[in-house]
Amino acid sequence: GAGMAPMRSHLYHLFKTLRTGRKVSYWYGGRSKRELFYLDHFKELEAEFPNFKFYVVLSEPLPEDNWKEKKDVDDSEGDGFLGFVHQAVIDRYLTKHDAPEDIEFYFCGPPLMNKAVEKMCDDFGVPPENVRFDDFGG
Repeated sequence: GAGMAPMRSHLYHLFKTLRTGRKVSYWYGGRSKRELFYLDHFKELEAEFPNFKFYVVLSEPLPEDNWKEKKDVDDSEGDGFLGFVHQAVIDRYLTKHDAPEDIEFYFCGPPLMNKAVEKMCDDFGVPPENVRFDDFGG
């Protein structure tokens, strides 16, 4: 959940201050619902800004999470996706995108996740200048 606080700050600045018209999606990966914070904040941003989408990916949802997997990014019935966040981005978004190499990526998380996302970006031809990240754990 630690990655949600800085991303919330960046997203609020982007939308509330700069009033961006750019298409932005925020994909958050956690183990279970215990690691989810600020959900109401991100849902409010989604409601206020049609160019913002928020997706959650859980790798180890608990039985009490009652996690309902989304069928696709447009599924409003599901809670989110299952697995690792970078794999969900690949399977549910990048493989369906017309020009993934044109996307700008900003991500923050632990070193293993960052390495996986860097590889994902490289595999999809995203130039290094379109990739920025904060490393939690160095």
